[in-house]
Amino acid sequence: MKRGAVVGIVAATAAVVLTVGGVWWFTSRPPSAGAAAEAYLRALEAGDFGAIDALREADLGDDAEVTLEEAFAGATSYIEDAELVDVRVGEDGVASVEAEALLGGEARTVSFALQDSGTGWRLTGDYLGVLRAETALGAGAGGDAVWVGDALAPAATDLPLLPAEYEVQAAPRGILAGSQTVAVSTDEPAAVIIDAVLSPAATKLAQERIDAYADGCARPAAAVRDNCGLRVPWAADLATLDGIAFRVDEHPVVALHDDGSAFDATGGVIVATATGTTHSGEQASFTYRADDWALRGSIRFTGDDMILAVR
Repeated sequence: MKRGAVVGIVAATAAVVLTVGGVWWFTSRPPSAGAAAEAYLRALEAGDFGAIDALREADLGDDAEVTLEEAFAGATSYIEDAELVDVRVGEDGVASVEAEALLGGEARTVSFALQDSGTGWRLTGDYLGVLRAETALGAGAGGDAVWVGDALAPAATDLPLLPAEYEVQAAPRGILAGSQTVAVSTDEPAAVIIDAVLSPAATKLAQERIDAYADGCARPAAAVRDNCGLRVPWAADLATLDGIAFRVDEHPVVALHDDGSAFDATGGVIVATATGTTHSGEQASFTYRADDWALRGSIRFTGDDMILAVR
């Protein structure tokens, strides 16, 4: 009787273990391709990059990854009312998915592929949209970068982006004014050319930089500096020059060309005092004044900065 009871208890325990094991195997199975596709669409709707990133395996490279995430974080709006249209799983374990959604108030197709990794479905292939954006400033080109959402990205380059609506702004932001909103999805590449203009802040910033540059030109020196717009006729009074001291009475006033290609800073007033040995061999100082001090040069926009080059 005791032996039979032991055997019965052991057998029952084994049955319980098998049952528990069966439940664990069933509940731990990875979601279907359709479920994974739904999860991806809901993450796109919510702007949840973390959830989207968990479904990704491919690495776009450091710069492109930063652009992808920061642009999506700063998107103007995300897709709405997304619905699956078709999910087809091929023999290679790849599911081709097509969905419809509203983007920027218009119906758009969102297509992507999912790969069965054995532990779950992962985004693969062409699941990203493409945006090419650049800036025009007057008749010429603008800067070498644009703002897309919260990302500073290279201009005139195909940028891989997640489906969303993005505000594209001219860069440097605050110096060039101009923006356009564009919807990006997988159904067709998007392209935008921003007609930009110089903002009032551009002249103010340029003036600050030219003032600092002019002050550098006015530091005491052993000779007249190049690229400072200065001509001190000391040789008419001195045989040799020991040094020159300057005093800035008025900084040159900056005016930017409308096309952003160059600047003129004019109307400055500067006083120079040259010290040295006269032609008769005496130590002496002579003072010269210029009421038309000017600095001129070129402008270029790179990244989120304006570069002034005095010539």
